[in-house]
Amino acid sequence: MKILSFSSSFPSSVRPTEGIFVLHRLRAIAQKVPLEVVHPLATIPLIGSIHSRAALPLEERVGDLTVYHRRFSYVPGILKRFDSRFYALGLENWLRMYCARERPTLLDAHFAWPDGVGVSYLARGLGLPYTITLRGTINPRYPIRCFRRRMADALQHAAAVISVNRSMADIAIQLGAAADRVHVIANGVDMDRFKPVPKAEARRALDIPQDQPLVVSVASLKPPKGHEDLIRAMATEKMPLRARLIIIGGETDFGAYRRLLQRLVESLGLRDRVVFAGVLPQETVAAYFSAADVSVLASYTEGCPNAVLESLACGTPVIGTPVGAIPEWLKDGENGYVVPVGDPSAIGGAIAKALRRPWSRDTVRRGIIGRTWETVAKETLSVFEEALRVP
Repeated sequence: MKILSFSSSFPSSVRPTEGIFVLHRLRAIAQKVPLEVVHPLATIPLIGSIHSRAALPLEERVGDLTVYHRRFSYVPGILKRFDSRFYALGLENWLRMYCARERPTLLDAHFAWPDGVGVSYLARGLGLPYTITLRGTINPRYPIRCFRRRMADALQHAAAVISVNRSMADIAIQLGAAADRVHVIANGVDMDRFKPVPKAEARRALDIPQDQPLVVSVASLKPPKGHEDLIRAMATEKMPLRARLIIIGGETDFGAYRRLLQRLVESLGLRDRVVFAGVLPQETVAAYFSAADVSVLASYTEGCPNAVLESLACGTPVIGTPVGAIPEWLKDGENGYVVPVGDPSAIGGAIAKALRRPWSRDTVRRGIIGRTWETVAKETLSVFEEALRVP
């Protein structure tokens, strides 16, 4: 077996933490079978690659993986429905040459849109089997007819579909994917990095007062992550006045949403209680999880958020919304609380309750132990092997 994986969200020398959960899975698989990665980059005609990735070389090593950064045209607005066609057109010639030279046996797409649909066009043109992993981009698009039709076609022809949670697996089946080819494989955790560290030790390392109630949220700065609800929750009367919120995550829109959040913080009088820490190395994120009393993910939509799994692995309880895989991992009162989407009052109440009670780190992390990336790689390779056997 020789795999060529495609992911439009993937770490690089320019943005080393983007899509790092994809890197973890692919790196674990690459330890068992040959695997290389294609990182497609959206490029606006006459302008160039969006965000900071324009400076990326055509090929580089990310860890021990070879990554090909390949560009395709992207036209915002009404033409977004054709992203997957532009994706396939942009990669087609290069991929034909690559396949003639390297002869991969399987094309492995991450995210239904645009990767899954784009790779489905490419794979069928080359007569190669392909798989699609659903990671969240299907959720906002499947209600829209033009996207739903294209994703349904790609899912129906895939040799296998992997979903990181049960709800997206059900969507794939509703869209016509054969149930026996749809598999649920949750993300894993780097247990060597995300593990309990004594809270006092973690706080000393981060220069955080030992007696300050601390809330941490790890999520990119974009509206679906529910940051506005979380910030409003910090201003509710239920919240201890000294409680501090640290938001860890990068910007996706040139800072516009961060500026909106900062204005909200100012208007609520939370300037001294809410900190935007930006993108941090995973070692530092792990330290913040161990230093925190509770972590929060107030998302409106999710796949299988690693912020939840990593917090649990550190023994820190999580408050999350019932979206994606979050309710599959959280057990109320045992390792955190599930709160309604878009409800700052409920979020604030859950934070206050979490801050008032003691938590057993062993109990909080019990359900995550053993969910390593090595385990995920074995489960994924089993699906790949079955997909290649089935005509």
